[in-house]
Amino acid sequence: MKRKIIQRHHYFRLVLVSILISICASFLGYSLKLITEHFQKNIFHFAENTNSIFFIFLPTIGITAIYFLRKYLFRNRKNKGITEIYKTVDQRKDHLPLFKIPSHYFNGFLTVIFGGSTGIEVSTVVATATLGNAVYERQFSANIYKLELICAGVVAGVSILFGSPFVGWLFAMEVIARKFNKTLFISCTTSALISGIFLYFLKSEPLLSFEITDWKWMAVPFFVILSALGGILSVYFTILVIKIKDFFQESRIIF
Repeated sequence: MKRKIIQRHHYFRLVLVSILISICASFLGYSLKLITEHFQKNIFHFAENTNSIFFIFLPTIGITAIYFLRKYLFRNRKNKGITEIYKTVDQRKDHLPLFKIPSHYFNGFLTVIFGGSTGIEVSTVVATATLGNAVYERQFSANIYKLELICAGVVAGVSILFGSPFVGWLFAMEVIARKFNKTLFISCTTSALISGIFLYFLKSEPLLSFEITDWKWMAVPFFVILSALGGILSVYFTILVIKIKDFFQESRIIF
């Protein structure tokens, strides 16, 4: 009986901490999304109305700015994307340092506004995961809930970016956690609900404003084919990036 009371207490604290993380991560993701979109549109219209030659040089400005930021502000500390989260999750004593939040925030922002193609998705995922990890380090919940708090941050960040709490929930479960249990369900669902409330009161425009007036079951096979093609394309790009990365690493060793 006493064990159940303690367990419920830990679950209750997990819910409260997940709410806190979700609120902070939602604001973080929304600010990055809003600011990036605003500057990207202004810079694009400036280049379009001034001289098209700017479209060639603008991405270089973004990459150069990121290089100097990493070298001087972040002291040559590298960002390695989602693999950083996996390392932190697999090794309990390893943590995501707080500098990952501004570092990924500025990386995503500067890359996209000047016409880069990497997007702000990975930046948001790592930044919000770092937020969850930082809360975990403050010991606001049980020590076994490190993955749960990291996933709570990721759920909120991805939900805000894509405008769907369900997408954020699935991403955290399938990509970050890579497993399912009761505590993960509690933290991720709590975070998804909070981000859903955030989205409800948020001004957001759909990417494709199509109005569905009729539905035909004949369309189902085409959705299946589209999903299969999307999966194949994703695998292709993943393999391509890995091969290119390995090629340049081998070239660096040779030369």
